[in-house]
Amino acid sequence: MALSIDYNQTRLHQCSKQAFGRQLAQSDLQRTFKQALSSSDNPTIPDPSLFGFHIEISEKDGQNKLPTLAECATHLELLQAFRHIRTQIQSSTRLDDVFGIKPETRTVYRKRRVYQGYRSSWVREEVKLGDNTFEKRREVKWPLYLKLAAARFLSWAAVVEEVFSQPSTPTHSLRVPPIDILMVWHAFLLNPKWFRSFKQTKFKYLSTVPFPWNQIHAAINSDSRNWLFELSKEDQAWFQEKTGLHPDLLGFLIKANKSLVVSNCLAIHGIKSRHLNGSRGLRLGDIPEVSIGDNSLEAAEFKFLDSCRLALGSDDTVKSLVEAVERQSAFADKMEKQLWIRSPAAAGTLSRGIIRYERFLKLFKLYPKKMLVPTLDIDLVWHTHQCSPTQYSLVTTEIAGRFIDHNDRLGTVALNPAFEDTKALYRIRFAEEYQTCLCWDCEALRSAIVTEDDNGQKDVASIAHKANSKVAYYRAVEMARQRGYELLPVYNLLEDDE
Repeated sequence: MALSIDYNQTRLHQCSKQAFGRQLAQSDLQRTFKQALSSSDNPTIPDPSLFGFHIEISEKDGQNKLPTLAECATHLELLQAFRHIRTQIQSSTRLDDVFGIKPETRTVYRKRRVYQGYRSSWVREEVKLGDNTFEKRREVKWPLYLKLAAARFLSWAAVVEEVFSQPSTPTHSLRVPPIDILMVWHAFLLNPKWFRSFKQTKFKYLSTVPFPWNQIHAAINSDSRNWLFELSKEDQAWFQEKTGLHPDLLGFLIKANKSLVVSNCLAIHGIKSRHLNGSRGLRLGDIPEVSIGDNSLEAAEFKFLDSCRLALGSDDTVKSLVEAVERQSAFADKMEKQLWIRSPAAAGTLSRGIIRYERFLKLFKLYPKKMLVPTLDIDLVWHTHQCSPTQYSLVTTEIAGRFIDHNDRLGTVALNPAFEDTKALYRIRFAEEYQTCLCWDCEALRSAIVTEDDNGQKDVASIAHKANSKVAYYRAVEMARQRGYELLPVYNLLEDDE
């Protein structure tokens, strides 16, 4: 069809961007569409049909399969939840108070010349100086949270391995851990070669269990603009009973009724350093040794102090886990910019990404000595696949001819030339462009082309109009959501057929 030609697609893309600019400039975004009369009338975006976990898969396919549409969509939700918790911690003024982070102003006196007629004199003037280290000291909250999360992950993993090593424990009954532990586990799995090195020692069970995508989807509130993650009461109770840790790390840190021992310990972290332009930071020597019989501490507080010792100690695994999470933060930011999970073409984008990912794996077999670099959509599916280690190992060996590692430490100097090679090889082997625009406009157009081709429709103007209308509506809904509107725009997309 004519719309498949690069020039026409680019032109439509430009027109859509101009329309978006006009839409954004409107004082009331909702006036273009009808407003919901009640919250129950609000549109459900993402579409629940994306999350078809109920679809049965044969035992063979369950072991040797590519990621599903539902898994990839849930992965997008999870990355949004990760971004939210990071933003929440970085901006939290309550955590500032907990860590003793507060502006420390100084009063100085400066000379100032005062003129009276032809005479002048010097007076001392009081001047208050601001704290130029305050914003820098606020940045220390996230690194400490990650260290504690890594320590808590190792404690949780040890408990999981112990529990599931017992023959009487059902192998499918692993419960979803808190979001801080989930974030570390996720980043760990995205270093598959490193994760495999622990398979025979620490993580025998976790090496075989698939990532609990279905339960993760159930824990995320996708209707909220902040993608709130909340464990079920059963998951919270299991976690606390088995590990002794609090099921909500952030909630524990900011709660008001902590013991004096824990509160005083945490308050050291953000104190202004005398020698550095920043915080002193919590150190291993600051963690008090307390006896089990100390009634002033709750059971979860004893475990928290143990986590602090592990987090601040010399364990290289903790340090490497923290670095892994920090590297994956950049990918979460990229997914936020694309925001495919709110896109009108989310199903099409992810379905095409799964197909392209399988082709990407085939290139490894065809060109075993080449370094291949994925596009964003392929990378998302690749990451989703790595989160289920057994499936990933089996499928990559089958399709790519060998186990494929994922190195997220490489910089642009190595990646850029390899990406150009991958583009050329993909075009040669599959007769399609490798690098394409993946914005809402272009993806909606691609999905519309496929749908209308299947229906036998060739009306170019109609296809373009429908794609443009869908994008405009979904953008209006997302803008309203981001602005905190309780009632969102509603629009019958079938009106385009009239």
